[in-house]
Amino acid sequence: MKTASVYDVQHNFSRILSWVAEGETVVIQRRRVPVAKLVPTKKEKTRPKMPDFMARLKKNYGNQVFPDSQMILDELREDRY
Repeated sequence: MKTASVYDVQHNFSRILSWVAEGETVVIQRRRVPVAKLVPTKKEKTRPKMPDFMARLKKNYGNQVFPDSQMILDELREDRY
């Protein structure tokens, strides 16, 4: 268990938060008297899976090939000049 003063928490919060993220319990002291305790949360056992975007596109559009957008962009740019 690590300890930190109120001053340390105010000025080095990211460092103390990284301790907690690593699983360390941190006791916060004011004038060497413990006033608070930072305890890490329970870690989730499973991360939410990312959706399979390629499978989703293939399901929705199959093997459909879309035309090159460069022709369309060129036509739109011609109208500007």
